[in-house]
Amino acid sequence: MARGGNAADEAGGGAPAALGALVELLARRFALGAFWHLRGGPSSFRVLQTRLNAPEAGLSQRLRELREAGLVEVDEVGEYRLTAHGRRLQGVVEPLASWAGEWSQLSPRQRAPRGASSRGHGEP
Repeated sequence: MARGGNAADEAGGGAPAALGALVELLARRFALGAFWHLRGGPSSFRVLQTRLNAPEAGLSQRLRELREAGLVEVDEVGEYRLTAHGRRLQGVVEPLASWAGEWSQLSPRQRAPRGASSRGHGEP
């Protein structure tokens, strides 16, 4: 079984385990911030640390995890940058960020259209 997944996920009963693992990785402190900053191009550790106001140990751990996931790499001059997989993910995250920006401007009332039930899709 995949880390963070369960039997229902692997059997198709819930969100795919791989998606859950990715969301869990990006939800870790400083991970999404580092990924988001690197979409603009390579950056040194110190610049990332300053931009994210991150402690050295915390940022180092997140960058190691992003490297192990194949999303970030260190180039020949020691700067961090997105890998090919990271750039593909960027193409997914940027539209999601745009949607989130629009969604965040809605009032709670606008988020729930008239006549909408209080149940989510597929709930009894």
